[in-house]
Amino acid sequence: MPMTINFTKNDLTRYVYNDLNEQDTNQLQLATLIDEGVHQFCDNLQEVAQKIDQSLMEPSQKSIDAILLYAKKAKLGA
Repeated sequence: MPMTINFTKNDLTRYVYNDLNEQDTNQLQLATLIDEGVHQFCDNLQEVAQKIDQSLMEPSQKSIDAILLYAKKAKLGA
């Protein structure tokens, strides 16, 4: 009888971000080897996580200057 291991999408996301305990990580790694669907889902999550990390940006200097000018004007008007 085959062993069935169930993982939630939250578990898979935690796996991608290395946030599972060792036992759960090992079980999920085994599941990615056995189940192509789990493997593909984890690959997709890793791709999304990389894109999110790459998309984190800082405001432009123009935006920072505009905010500081607004704050300065607001302070003078108070």
